[in-house]
Amino acid sequence: MNAARAPEDIIAEAMSHRPVAIYAAMSGGDTSLATAHWMMTNVPGCRVFHANTGIGIEATREFVRRTCAKYGWPLDEIRAKEDCGQDYREMVLQYSFPGPGHHRKMYSRLKERPVRLLVKRAKQKRADKVLIATGIYHDESMVRMGYGERNINFVGSQMWVNPLYWWSKTQFMDYLRAHGVARNPVAETLGMSGECLCGAYAHRGEKALVRLACPRTADYLESLEGEVRAAGHEWGWEGKPPAGGARVARVVSPSNTDRPGMPFCRGCEKTAENAGVAA
Repeated sequence: MNAARAPEDIIAEAMSHRPVAIYAAMSGGDTSLATAHWMMTNVPGCRVFHANTGIGIEATREFVRRTCAKYGWPLDEIRAKEDCGQDYREMVLQYSFPGPGHHRKMYSRLKERPVRLLVKRAKQKRADKVLIATGIYHDESMVRMGYGERNINFVGSQMWVNPLYWWSKTQFMDYLRAHGVARNPVAETLGMSGECLCGAYAHRGEKALVRLACPRTADYLESLEGEVRAAGHEWGWEGKPPAGGARVARVVSPSNTDRPGMPFCRGCEKTAENAGVAA
């Protein structure tokens, strides 16, 4: 394992690659919020990026917008439909709600494509690099999944940086308190940002938890379930495809692929890894 590094050292190394644009990815969760605040405070020219999945908790999207407006942070919010032309509702009406075996597809459609569009808009030349900072931090699950050895990862023109990787969750929370940064009420209630509710790992009772955080989002999920069933599909958002309906693939580890996994779905990856469920 590499020795712990200070955020300033990690960012200094990343900046040596001369990125043409710098973004702090902000989902609305605690660690992404602290990372965004640190980046906007310490890295000139940084902007905030939010991937609007089209199926997240609306209160979280509003929190991201409100926080950026409060601090005067420039925000780039990109919805998946802008790139692929098909939003979550259209996908589930056609294919129904995903099970674990379709998590990778959901990530690709709802988060990866907005990232590609962000990078495409920022680049000027083919060789340009675009820095995207995340709130991924060191813990046993992330080490098992390969995040422990590199704080900077490249995927084509995308440069993924984890500047606060060596902080503990306690340090993140202490940072927010010390700087008077208000937390997302959704994260306080659910322990996660809820910016994506694709349902690949949804479990019985999860919709009731969503209702605690944002009743209108739970109402929308129930309305969507009715539409999906009317379209001829048998299972709801909390259900899973019948046997044979979706092939389950193993968790993709960046240590095996030399890619930073699915950095915007690290919570889902951790849940799958810890529970021994395929992603």
